[in-house]
Order: sequence, then C-alpha cells, then structure tokens
Amino acid sequence: MTADAGLKAEKRVLRAAMLEKRASLTSKDRKAYAKAWKQRFFEEPAVQHAKIIFAYATMPEEVPLDGLMEEALELGKRVCVPYITGKGTMEAVELTSLSDLEPGVFGIRTVKNAAEHIVPPEDLDLIIVPGAAFSPEGIRLGLGGGYYDRYLPRAAQAYRLVLACDWQIVPEVPHAPHDQLVDSILTEKQFICCPAR
Repeated sequence: MTADAGLKAEKRVLRAAMLEKRASLTSKDRKAYAKAWKQRFFEEPAVQHAKIIFAYATMPEEVPLDGLMEEALELGKRVCVPYITGKGTMEAVELTSLSDLEPGVFGIRTVKNAAEHIVPPEDLDLIIVPGAAFSPEGIRLGLGGGYYDRYLPRAAQAYRLVLACDWQIVPEVPHAPHDQLVDSILTEKQFICCPAR
C-alpha cells in the first residue's frame, strides 16, 4: 500500500466512525449542541468584528445552524451559505432570509437563484468550517468532497472557525499537505485557539 493510499484509508476509518456517532445523535442532542454553540459563538471577538460570515445550511443529521444564522442576520451581519458549482467546487452566496433556502445539489440547501448572489471569497471575514474530526492544532478531517480544501485558500484573509461537538476533537488527524487548517474550534465545553495556521 502506498503512503497516499494508507492516508486515505486512515481518513476513511476515522470519518466513518465520526459520522456514525453523529448519525446516532437524537434530536434533543442536536438542539442542545446548537443552543450551546449559539450562546458562545456571539461572544467571540472574531465573530463580533465580522461583517460577512460564511456559514452552511445544515443537513438533518447535522447540528442545526439555522438559529445562529438568523441571529447573525438580526444583528445586521451579512450571511452566506455554499452554492455547489461543480465537482469539489463551490461559491459563497448571500442569504437575506432563511425562507430563501431551497434544496440544491445533493439536497444541500442553498439560496434561490444562487448564481445571482455570489459574494467574492476575498470579501469574507469569517468562515464556519464543517468537518468530521479536528485536532487541537487545527488539523481538520473534512467530509470527503474537498470543497473547503479548494475554497479556503481563495479566502485566505477570512478567520476560520469550527463549531464542533467535544467528542469530535481527537489527538491526531491524518492529513496531507493540501489539507486546510483552521484558526479556532468552539465546542459546547471549550474554545481552542489552534496554533497550526
């Protein structure tokens, strides 16, 4: 087995374990995590200073971010969500109301007429980065599509914040040189400032 194949296998094993645990969360669990994240999210200086936040419209098995995005809009912040444009590629599109969301590629919710609402990556102040697992150093195991690893370098100036469950923090995450790092991780229990990036 080549080193590259070995790395991919390690990632697959860890990703599968984390996604299985995520799938086992009850609706009550997800609501509790969402409440804890939202409460702590708006206390962070990087969030308070951000004018444009790139979040993501969650799928049913994920901890919902709708309430967080709604509050950000109420606070006068501009909020963006992903718009899938091709295999492994996406853009940020502006969301003015949660009622504007509709199912897009892979059933991922995005903005109606998304192509008309693209926000340049260099305009973003903060990106909420999803993933399956994270190390305290800021190494991220994505969900396998490579969308964020391709997009994040285009928005190099944006602060990269993870909202995670505490059990998603693991001592080591298998990674390759092209895997993008994050600046900080916020869980229901702790805030981790990552030294890697």
